[in-house]
Amino acid sequence: MSASLLEAAATGDLDTIKSQTKALKDRNERGWTALHFAARYGQLEVATYLRDQAPDLLAVVNNEGKTPAQLAQFWGYDQVAQLLTPATNDDKQQQQQQQPAAGASGPVALAQQVNHVNFFAGSPLNRYGWYRTNNDKLNQLVKASNARFILLNKLDPLFDQDNKLYFAPYDQVAGLIGEFSDDTTTEDSLRPRLIFLGVDEQQHKDDSKAAGAASEGIPYWALDVSAAKQETNPFHSSLQQLHQDFEKNQLDFSPALPLAFQLNKDTAAILAQARSMMDWHTRNKFCPACGGAVVSKEAGHKLHCSSSDCISQKGVHNFAYPRTDAVVIVCIVHPTEDKILLGRQKQWPARMFSCIAGFVEAGESIEEAVRREALEETGVHVDHVSYHSTQPWPFPNSLMFGFLASATSTTIKMEDKELESARWFSRSEVLGALKGDGGVFTMPPKLAIAHQLVHAWATNATVRQNAKM
Repeated sequence: MSASLLEAAATGDLDTIKSQTKALKDRNERGWTALHFAARYGQLEVATYLRDQAPDLLAVVNNEGKTPAQLAQFWGYDQVAQLLTPATNDDKQQQQQQQPAAGASGPVALAQQVNHVNFFAGSPLNRYGWYRTNNDKLNQLVKASNARFILLNKLDPLFDQDNKLYFAPYDQVAGLIGEFSDDTTTEDSLRPRLIFLGVDEQQHKDDSKAAGAASEGIPYWALDVSAAKQETNPFHSSLQQLHQDFEKNQLDFSPALPLAFQLNKDTAAILAQARSMMDWHTRNKFCPACGGAVVSKEAGHKLHCSSSDCISQKGVHNFAYPRTDAVVIVCIVHPTEDKILLGRQKQWPARMFSCIAGFVEAGESIEEAVRREALEETGVHVDHVSYHSTQPWPFPNSLMFGFLASATSTTIKMEDKELESARWFSRSEVLGALKGDGGVFTMPPKLAIAHQLVHAWATNATVRQNAKM
């Protein structure tokens, strides 16, 4: 099979694809077709052409057991995945029923838009927020025979020897978990923090039929098993024994990055929720209003001051709930539309450049934050701001809002000195970096939203068009 055909499919070079029509159905040594490569790298135009020219490719399975649609779904290209998923009779009937009349617009057109789901997003869990105050239900779910516990030690998750996230059963951690109730004892305040994440209602439905299993599906929990600092802590010996058992079974606590990028998307999304929530608990052990110790409530989703005289006991106070920091990240497009502006910080790996990013400030819209960050970090003025997607970033607890934006000026002046360097890169230079060909610069990891923003601009004509509207 022609390597140039695969490269063209991966980079969105439709002209090269059209010049090699006789090879469209060829497969490489890993069983990949050109459509697999187009799906893997989110090349919508190429995928559409290949689907129309060689529909048989939709059912081809590579050596990893994946069709092109499954590859696109795994890597977060939902629009490509939807395009390549064969329609069932029910789907066709529904599409006919939803077909708008001539000249119609509005809700139907909006419903046809496909959201881009980034890595760490797209959790399969139903969070069951209404269960958080139902102690009887929580006690049932935490003891369920199919319950799964993500264990964290100083925010590092537990992995097995194959670098897969380890899920502990209830029996393994039962000694650390108490009863959910409205009354909190001194011992309860010393227990390792436990957080209810939600229930996977889809996966392993047969598990719900087993004895003692939760009927809703698989309950997921996060449990802090960091070693107790004081031997007087009633859970000190239990935690020590647990860590020894992990070592015997070749289980290790490791930093979430980069191992999290090797997980499947569903597991990574659950881990993102668990780590963000546990980080919030770790950083907030005392009441910010009076300094008193706080206790966990609502299955770990609220912190309650233990002092009855505290101001937080009256009314609603936002410091008692989990924190999420809003961050904007933007791919800035040159006025001539053939370049983008990227920057780098001094501590990053050599030659790595990324999108401009920064926190949203109080009393500021996210569009205003994009314009302010662009001006402060690079001196470049931005006009039109086009939304692309978001990405939870659990390091520690940010939500990244991704944009493409049109520049109205080109002179770079790094006002706040946050960046070491910033420069305009041509589309050919960007494509080289995306392919990892050792060109003039390198990109952040493929699963990071910065990479996805740059990839969208460089390979998707529709995105480039939206960026300048």
